[in-house]
Parts: sequence; C-alpha cells; structure tokens
Amino acid sequence: MVGMRCWPGGVCAGPVLDKTFFVVCYDPAHKIPAWVGYALTQEDALAKATTRQGSFKPDATLPRGQRAENADYAGSSYDKGHMAPANDFTRTVAAMRATFILTNAVPQKHGVNGGKWAQLEAAVHGLASSGGTVWIFSGPAFVGGKPVKTIGPDKVAVPTHTYKVVLWVHPNGDKETFGFLLPNIDKPTGTLSGYTLSVDQVEKLTGLDFFASLPAAEQARLEKVVNALPGQ
Repeated sequence: MVGMRCWPGGVCAGPVLDKTFFVVCYDPAHKIPAWVGYALTQEDALAKATTRQGSFKPDATLPRGQRAENADYAGSSYDKGHMAPANDFTRTVAAMRATFILTNAVPQKHGVNGGKWAQLEAAVHGLASSGGTVWIFSGPAFVGGKPVKTIGPDKVAVPTHTYKVVLWVHPNGDKETFGFLLPNIDKPTGTLSGYTLSVDQVEKLTGLDFFASLPAAEQARLEKVVNALPGQ
C-alpha cells in the first residue's frame, strides 16, 4: 500500500489537481474540493523545518468564474478551512505554503475549524508521529437534502458537514481505518468519539469509495469497523 496511489475509486466529477504534496479532486459545481488526499509518514509528521506561514490564494490553474476567490469569504462568517492542514506539511516552506490554496479549503464555521476539526487534525497527525504511514482524505458532505447554501459572488458551496477518513498502515504492515463526520456549526459539543463513524458510513454519505486499491476482502473488513483514535 505504501508508495501506491490510494485515490478513492470511481470518477472524479471535476479535474484532479496534483499539488505536489497532496491531491485535490475538484468539484467545479460547488467550487470546493470533493476530496483532498495525501500520505503522512512519521518522518514528515516529526519534521519541524518551518513554522506556520502562508496566506490563502485562488488556484491559478483554474480560470476566474470557475474557482473560489478570497472575496467570496469576506464578511461571510466562514473560515477558509484547510482540508490538507498546514501543520501536516511543516517539513519545507514549499510544502507548507502549498496548503494555502482555495482548492484545498471549504467554508467552515470558526468554532469547528478552530475547535473539533483542529483537534481531529492533531489526533490524526499523532498517528503518523507514532510510526507507519497514514493515508488521509478530507472533504465536504451535504447531508439532509436541503438546498445548498453558498457564499460570495462565485457562489461557493457551504457544506453541512466535513469528513475525514484515515488508513493507518503500521510499521509491521497491520492496518486500521478511522472515519469522522463533523457538523459545520460554531460549537460542536462532546468529544471526538461522538463524531466517529466507520469508513463505510462516510462512503454512504458522500458517495465515494475510499481505499479502493486495497484487496476487496481487506477493504470490506477494515471499512466496516468503527475505531476510536487513541486517547480520544
């Protein structure tokens, strides 16, 4: 598994954008990513080559009108919520700055972005720090069938939730999966364990097929289990 492409199965509705350090499946209808994926090794997780730096910019690989702009977020009450978090890319300045692109962001309420979502990012980072390789996919979910809310002149979609799914490949080759779904509200209550799902459950909500390059039987076995993160 390590070293192989681990993109979700099926067809990406929009372009797949290779950002060198992570990959984006872009959703042109919503002007946000459908998923952002990358692998995080122990070496990457423990690297402290640079402090947090960078500011969000529109994605120059997409034309105006087909992408989010900083102006869309201005006065919206939503943060530009990283899907591939800056703190997972401290190994170089280039890696850190690469994360500050609007195709790597979705509108998130500050209370979740700086609260439970940040807590989840740190906990997943901790998996990689303890050894092995962690494959991570994050993105938006639209739950409940209500009309999609948008912000800004470019009508950037606001998800009802954000998800994160994780495949942890231990140094001995053993594997575990984790799934999470957080509501896009200011004050999610409780602990992270209350937002823990199986990967199968996240797939049903998003229509995606994560870790599809695993053998079918292994994928089915791993993805049906609800695992809590260590210490959560």
